[in-house]
Amino acid sequence: MKTKLKRLGTRSMVGLAVATGPTLAACSTGPSYEEWAETDGAAGRINLDAVQEAFKASKSATDFEKRVNEIYEGDGFILVRAQQADGQLILEGWEDLDSNTLISEQADDQLFSITQHKDNNYETRGYHANSYYHSNFGAGNFLFTYMMISSLSPRGYFYSSPPGNYSVRAHRNRYRTTNQYRNQVNNNSSYFNRQKSFAGSRYSESGRKLSQSRQTYQSRSKSRGSFRTSSTGVRSSWGSSGRGSSFGRASSGGGCRGGGGGQMIVGSMRDKEL
Repeated sequence: MKTKLKRLGTRSMVGLAVATGPTLAACSTGPSYEEWAETDGAAGRINLDAVQEAFKASKSATDFEKRVNEIYEGDGFILVRAQQADGQLILEGWEDLDSNTLISEQADDQLFSITQHKDNNYETRGYHANSYYHSNFGAGNFLFTYMMISSLSPRGYFYSSPPGNYSVRAHRNRYRTTNQYRNQVNNNSSYFNRQKSFAGSRYSESGRKLSQSRQTYQSRSKSRGSFRTSSTGVRSSWGSSGRGSSFGRASSGGGCRGGGGGQMIVGSMRDKEL
């Protein structure tokens, strides 16, 4: 009798393995386009509180650029440039959507700016999906003094990393395999939840204000299917509860269902639950 039960148990386990095989295979195909498009990296959202703190703490433009690329969850790299206009120094952060290591105002997406005003106070402003954000803070920052000297070039502006410098790329690729990045993703999630919850927030409205270059990038990713091999490491919403999605919406398709809607990493850390 025990032998029969043992054999039956073995056959049942084999049947279970066969039954779950296609499900596991389906999980490896990546998110649907709709899921990918709603993630922070695909939409161009960035934790601007963390960006502002990085600006205050950085001792050089390269330090700042490296930290901003650690914070951001998108596929493209953030390029930083500074320029003087009307006696003010303006620091800008753009996602390099066409991956040519140069800022193109037609092809790339501006995420934020930090402006040093004539009264020596500073202003952080978000653009497009980040346009809900506007913050003022005090004076006396070493980084802007450094940039003020560096920006005195024939072009009238400078990049924090020379075009073709891929050291930031290599650093970020390594960083996204670490627990520090997983912690950053959690911090980003908490930040976005706070932004959309306070009274008078324009967060959800801003999420629909994508730039034309961002829309072109998303459309290109969809038509080429490149969103499925995205290396963003961004969150997606898995399961019917919709937890983990920046806007708290449930997934519309794809992914692995029944996982409780926990946050998942898409990309190089796919299938590792936060």
